[in-house]
Amino acid sequence: MKRIVLCLLLMGSALSSYAESNPSDKSESVTDTIRTSVVTGTRVPLLRDRVSSPVSVVSLSRILASDETAVMPAVMGQVPGLFITSRGVTGYGVSGGAAGSISLRGFGAGSGRVLILIDGHPQFESIYGHPVADEYLSGGVQRVEVLRGAASTLYGSNAMGGAINIITSKPEKEGNTAELKLMGGSYGSWRASLGDSFRKGRLSLSANLSADHTDGHRANSAFTSLGGVFTAGYEISDALRLKSRLSLSDARSENPGTVTDPMFECTAHTIRGMASVSLDNHLSNASGVLDLYLNWGNHIINDGYIEGGKPQEYLFHGTDYTAGITLYESFRLFRGNSLTTGADLMIYGGNAYRNPVTEVYADHKRLNECAVYVSDTQTLGKFTLNAGVRMDRHSAYGIKWIPQAGVTYIPEANTTIKLSVSNGFRMPNMRELYMYAVANEDLLPEDAWSYDLTLGHHFLDGKLNLEASAFHTTGSNIIAVTVVDGRPQNHNVGEFANSGLELSADWKACESLSFNANYSFLHMDTIYTGAPEHKLYLGADFRKGRFSANIGAMGIAGLYLTTGESAVKEQYVDLKARLAYQLCKGISVFVRGQNLLNQTYQTMLGFPVPGITVFGGVSIKL
Repeated sequence: MKRIVLCLLLMGSALSSYAESNPSDKSESVTDTIRTSVVTGTRVPLLRDRVSSPVSVVSLSRILASDETAVMPAVMGQVPGLFITSRGVTGYGVSGGAAGSISLRGFGAGSGRVLILIDGHPQFESIYGHPVADEYLSGGVQRVEVLRGAASTLYGSNAMGGAINIITSKPEKEGNTAELKLMGGSYGSWRASLGDSFRKGRLSLSANLSADHTDGHRANSAFTSLGGVFTAGYEISDALRLKSRLSLSDARSENPGTVTDPMFECTAHTIRGMASVSLDNHLSNASGVLDLYLNWGNHIINDGYIEGGKPQEYLFHGTDYTAGITLYESFRLFRGNSLTTGADLMIYGGNAYRNPVTEVYADHKRLNECAVYVSDTQTLGKFTLNAGVRMDRHSAYGIKWIPQAGVTYIPEANTTIKLSVSNGFRMPNMRELYMYAVANEDLLPEDAWSYDLTLGHHFLDGKLNLEASAFHTTGSNIIAVTVVDGRPQNHNVGEFANSGLELSADWKACESLSFNANYSFLHMDTIYTGAPEHKLYLGADFRKGRFSANIGAMGIAGLYLTTGESAVKEQYVDLKARLAYQLCKGISVFVRGQNLLNQTYQTMLGFPVPGITVFGGVSIKL
């Protein structure tokens, strides 16, 4: 009740707002400043120092410098509190033994507590409720915004721990541009990507194709993926723009098992697709989006066998889909004001079975969710007040209200103080409701509250930026398996509290040299694997003439591989570097290395990562 009262008090203070009508978007630059324009915290462009919740921005230049086919590895080092497990050179896989577990402030996306978005609409495998990390390709991505803290008021379920919004690009230059990148390296690994964009007048088209392969550093650990992203846009008028997007990915992975219990024939074939059509409007005193989207997947999994076992008689086969409509409009009613109203409708479901006669786990189940929300922001001198509330109705558990409120205070041009309180929730997934012996159709949503205090300051005319965030999150109604009357079953019984500190800095020392760093400390009263207590990243970018270099070191300590009294923890330093040289106009060669200190470590128990890995390649721009 105290938390709701606190939100209501802040909401009562806020009439509505908008810090600047047209804040400049600096997300293209290497440096992520507190003056960068973001959309994830409010759905409309707002300078980051005016958004009450902490938001990190990973720019296009940093994504490109990673040379990764998947976008998640490029994001991890740049965001405090964000960690992603891995087990090999490239690729994550799905099912048991899969990597790609995404943790933000101790919230696991694998359990559906961190939401992945593409241009603001949700992405997850609807039966198990988790994201599929191999699906999110770096081709066609403009930037990635990470909202650290509950984001359910705007984005609904699964955003109880935060939201990672992958924002796609659109061709800006008239004419045609293309880029081919080829690279190969350790363990029979290679990557290839081809991107092409075209713009003529009001029409824009783009296509990005990618392929990724490794033989793996262990027996039976190969990974291969093919993917494509296609977009088309048309500016109907200066105020209306139509955009469509289609992405397809096909990933085949092998799970080698742990080093003590190696697996055989443990494979996964995952096909994922996403299609969307959106209509944007930008009027003199209003702007908004109507977005229709469809996500689908087809997973075929062989759970394999250990030595002495026998091959699986049947393969697991799962199909899933998510279809939805997102509609929102932001109105600038008066000076310094922005009132955003929106509605979401989502229908999702799927089918899962092993033996199609005797082992049907989800027989074409379907659920639906609809919601309306209002978010209000008002700039009053040095203060920006923000508040919002969402009414969410789900076919499985009924109606839930989700409030959020915050305030930003700028005592002087270089300093920002932000405070936010936000509610988040996670709806039970189909596995928890309907599948296996522990299923329980009476489950309620998990619930969380996030409290954030953020201080930001920039020096030297914005060339040096510092930011610190302290947070405390509490969770209740957490779904866990308990035994009642001798029967194990899912119930809403768990609670937790996480707290921590996040620091970030970036410094443009001169035109050719910049540095960035971040650190996060996490305290969990309930221990979860895949969430390090300490994470430190130090990076530098240098460009002079035809030569460029990027270097980054990530230090991890207190990473829990197991829980309980004899918990196993890991610590390590991963040093990465990339050197590039432009041979002539449009042609560059590069070499990059990972784990250059050749450290032996693991982010998942029993799955040691490879030692030094090196790639070399060429980039050709036309």
